[in-house]
Amino acid sequence: MTSKLVRQSILQFSSEAGEYLRSHFYTFKNVFHSDIGSVVTNIDIELTDILVRRVKEIFPDHGIIVHGGESINESADCRWIIDPLDGSSHFSRNIPIYTVNIAFQQAGQTIFGAVNHPQTHQLFFAEKGNGAYLNGINIEVSDQANLAKAFIFVELPERKFSYQPDVAQNFNQNMAVANQLIQQAGQVESFRIGAFGQCLVAAGSFDAYVDLSGSSQALSQAASTLIVQEAGGEVIDIKEPKDGFVQFMVTNRHLTQTLKDLVLS
Repeated sequence: MTSKLVRQSILQFSSEAGEYLRSHFYTFKNVFHSDIGSVVTNIDIELTDILVRRVKEIFPDHGIIVHGGESINESADCRWIIDPLDGSSHFSRNIPIYTVNIAFQQAGQTIFGAVNHPQTHQLFFAEKGNGAYLNGINIEVSDQANLAKAFIFVELPERKFSYQPDVAQNFNQNMAVANQLIQQAGQVESFRIGAFGQCLVAAGSFDAYVDLSGSSQALSQAASTLIVQEAGGEVIDIKEPKDGFVQFMVTNRHLTQTLKDLVLS
């Protein structure tokens, strides 16, 4: 296994997946409800098969973990983490906010990450220790230090999965935090798809990302958190990971203490 081949492959896989989703965006879709607020389409299933086949062709000994799907050789030292369609509910309703998230890990550490937002032709990529990029151009987080002027990407509380922990307990608390952010920040936006929001922080478009959803899962965040960190951002847990679920915020570092005081108090 060479890092150059993995690098080339993850970019190729992500690009191909983005083109596949973009070309099927306005086609007929079969929609299946997989949980309370979670849907899967035939396009998810077809793209999963394509990506798994592509990985196995080039890296037959590598493990593959598919978000919401089956795993292959999960304990392998080298493994791929694939979320083929993050935002299936948007995709099913022709809302153009969804991503393909692919990460490559070795010995449990994320080495490469790619997040493709097909509708705007934005391919975010990072290599551990080698920076973050948008369509091949180096990106960095913003230097905004004033919350009153900051753009904050917020994911609102939701009940998406029946096995989601502490939904009722956390809902009012998280809505209170959202209310404070709306009052104190320069601008608060909420259009879901956390990986995309984190990448927009990495690119300096947003100054911070705060996840109040309670429905985010670790597997689908592996690529985007690497991209944020390689762009100079910081990832801070809001709650301890539990049963595969995560809740964290991402900052440009200049806003870290201000947001900790507001969100974690």
